[in-house]
Amino acid sequence: MKHSVLFPLLAAGAALLIAGCGKSAEFKKLESDLFASLATLHDEGMALMGKGSDLSAMINDAIATYDSLAAKYPKEFTGQSTDDLIAAKEKLANARASMKGWMAGMKPYDPTMDHTEAMEQLSKAKEGITKVNADYHDAISAATTAIENHRAFAEELTAKQARTMKKAARK
Repeated sequence: MKHSVLFPLLAAGAALLIAGCGKSAEFKKLESDLFASLATLHDEGMALMGKGSDLSAMINDAIATYDSLAAKYPKEFTGQSTDDLIAAKEKLANARASMKGWMAGMKPYDPTMDHTEAMEQLSKAKEGITKVNADYHDAISAATTAIENHRAFAEELTAKQARTMKKAARK
């Protein structure tokens, strides 16, 4: 008889103990805030990825323009190259690969996991996406600079050629 009363009391006590072992509101908020920060960084990374794809296409156009103008005006292109465009495109490709690698290795956040493990997982993921985004910013900067330099050179060259043709037409 003692056991029939004692067992339900122990079971109820164990249930209360287990239920009381959940995460505190403070822990839940820390995790939630870190996850929200991670989600924001991920969204930024996706936008950077889109911009990187656009810039990669613009680099292809700049290389095609360069090749066309270099064929027409080889003398003016002496000492010029598309090395900076090619390097920038490679940086964009590397940043894209880093983003895809980060996404493939990203483990879904599980709010029921241990707080310490959750914070470690989320912090590691945040460090990773922060590095990916920094790589993208660097690649975008290099691509933008290379594209602008080639665009300015092409515009200057075509303007110079137009002036030369006007002078020749006057004679």
